Amino acid sequence: MLNKFFQSFNNEEKVINEDHSFESDLYNLIYEIIIADHEITQQEINLASELIEFYFKIPAQINRDKFNKFANQEHFNTDLSHFSFRLKSSLSYEQRMDVILICWQVLMVDGKEDQLEVSTVRKISTLLGLEDKDFILIRNRVKDSL
Repeated sequence: MLNKFFQSFNNEEKVINEDHSFESDLYNLIYEIIIADHEITQQEINLASELIEFYFKIPAQINRDKFNKFANQEHFNTDLSHFSFRLKSSLSYEQRMDVILICWQVLMVDGKEDQLEVSTVRKISTLLGLEDKDFILIRNRVKDSL
């Protein structure tokens, strides 16, 4: 009986996400902040799209389309470690700080510091290898600008 059970895992086709691009990894991480409080707003999507364009030179409309597609599909990430690892490997420390800056700005767009969003940004920051002092510096800079 158990043999059949374990064989069923071996016989299943493995579904592989063919999109392991930098952009895809970035969208997945940023989208985690957008959905962390279980409220997806167009304001969050627009701000995230504009910030990605500013920091990473990806056109805002492409970003908006991708985030809206995630929202329409009710996309949910179960494991951020793969996306984070690839971004950590491909970005400089300063660029990883920019990712966290984007996360904090999206988090604070509604003027509320939701604990689910904060813990998600903290997790992403840790996975990207940022030091706590830089995480706090970014958080304070964003909060002071409000």
